[in-house]
Amino acid sequence: MKRKVIEKFNVKLNKDNILKTLGCNKESSIYNTVSGYFCELESEFYSLVSPSAAFTVDEKKIFCLLTLGNKISDFVKSFFDNGEGMKGLLVDAMADEFLFSMDNILSEHIKTECAILNMGIKSRLDAPKDFPLSEQAVILNKTNLQNVSLTSAFMFEPVKTFGYILELTDDKNIFNAQHDCSKCSNFNCPRRSTISKGHFEILSSYDYTPNMKNGDSAVCIDIGTTTVAFELITNKGTVKSHKEINPQRRFGADVLSRIESANRGRGKELSSQIRYTLIKGFKEVTKDFGDTKKIVIAANTTMVHLLMNYSCQSLGSYPFTSKHLDTIITFADNVIGSGISSAETFILGGISAFVGGDITSGLYMCDFDKSDKVNMFIDLGTNGEMAIGNRKKIMVTSTAAGPAFEGGRISCGTGSVDGAVCGVDLKSGTLKTINDKPPVGICGTGIIELLSEMKDKHIIDETGLLLDKYFDKGYPLTDKITFTQNDIRQVQMAKSAIKAGIEVLAKSYGINLYDIDTVYLAGGFGYGLSVEKACNMGILPSAFLGKTKTIGNSSLGGCVKYVCQNDGKQRIEHIKNIASEISLGNNELFEKLYIEYMNF
Repeated sequence: MKRKVIEKFNVKLNKDNILKTLGCNKESSIYNTVSGYFCELESEFYSLVSPSAAFTVDEKKIFCLLTLGNKISDFVKSFFDNGEGMKGLLVDAMADEFLFSMDNILSEHIKTECAILNMGIKSRLDAPKDFPLSEQAVILNKTNLQNVSLTSAFMFEPVKTFGYILELTDDKNIFNAQHDCSKCSNFNCPRRSTISKGHFEILSSYDYTPNMKNGDSAVCIDIGTTTVAFELITNKGTVKSHKEINPQRRFGADVLSRIESANRGRGKELSSQIRYTLIKGFKEVTKDFGDTKKIVIAANTTMVHLLMNYSCQSLGSYPFTSKHLDTIITFADNVIGSGISSAETFILGGISAFVGGDITSGLYMCDFDKSDKVNMFIDLGTNGEMAIGNRKKIMVTSTAAGPAFEGGRISCGTGSVDGAVCGVDLKSGTLKTINDKPPVGICGTGIIELLSEMKDKHIIDETGLLLDKYFDKGYPLTDKITFTQNDIRQVQMAKSAIKAGIEVLAKSYGINLYDIDTVYLAGGFGYGLSVEKACNMGILPSAFLGKTKTIGNSSLGGCVKYVCQNDGKQRIEHIKNIASEISLGNNELFEKLYIEYMNF
């Protein structure tokens, strides 16, 4: 076993690169402010970083660990603690850029070591994508880097520390030591360097036409777990739209990861990240318009907790309660901060810890509170949130489908980025990709269509088992995209959770699926979904054929409707008053159906 420590890193930060990671280009309305902060803080930043790295060669692996030390982590934290979120985000980005530069320098040292060993690097493994977080204890033990420790959740301390494992190969011409962007879920990362570089398709369309009748204006915002959408609404309709990736993705792709991060002391940082995004987006949609007095926000419960910097402890443990279930939360100017001083802000309330204001907003947009007929509302994603009811009674539930519908935990899965396979027809051998770019992976809608086609062509049987000739290596969709047996199992668990949740909700309400009048399918995944193929492969019941309506971003649409109508507060209050939640956690029928619906 051979160990080497590096403590000298000649790194010079590039201001514009760092501001770019914050989405702050020279055309941005806040560029001068953030640029000034950089010049103010740069010297102190360099005085506080204590860079060091170590790598250890052990058998056929190299264990690597890098850190910036405690002082810079404390420096970042001090800004968030003092309410200077923008400075905190900037220094945090500076630290990340420094760490990435250190990694490049460390790579050169490792390349020299490989030359001595007469070996190459086959692959780089990162947690939690390639190995569980608990294995970070092995990295720490092997590298033995001073002043670095692990939390009880196996996260490195100081915060600005990361580690990885390199697998050696006898082929000395291979050197895959750098982070593999093609396997990373952060599709909007400005450092992304693969062909799949591109932006998420962010859904802002919805099934409602703005009809503001007076001279007022308002900014409507949907804060999603992945994306944030803005619209400026006047009596002329939608004047301007703006879309952003939720920067909190760096803390995890799903709400549970962010709850965990908040509960480990990163709550203020998460709050500042989203407030910074709201300031940018608000200024973008209003910069050519003038003063706007009203902001309406809808978001899931976790996003609201993080925006308001509420504790997330109750969201992360049973019985899962929320601090934000008010009908409307109203603030004058302290939700988003100093960037918007005069706009009154309204946040639409949720129904439960996992059925939030985004669902309330969607039910309002779909007029559930005015319908005599029983309808169903389904928002498909990592959490499958659904509701059933009419103006007299509404029942809601949420089921953890996992990230498979968003390309997560799928070997060649990707989000809705340029080149993502979003449509499959095996009969004709044609693939449809987002923006007609060369295929780089497969996204949620493509996954559903592929499995429907594989079922029809008997490439899989009713249990999801692949034909023998594809079992070991998977079914090749292209030269570089293969759908494996494990991928199929991931989708089976997700689709089973959704379909079982739908049936339990209907039975709890006391209605047959065929008697439901209209099924509203919300969200970006639902917007591009083939209902026929979704029913064929079993994510939706066949009873929904011919009665399903895709409605787009109903969370944003409900916000727009709220600013256009005078009775929004009363109607949302009514929806919340008649809504009750069904828990699926210990539901025997759900468990029975979940197992049954695993088959195709």
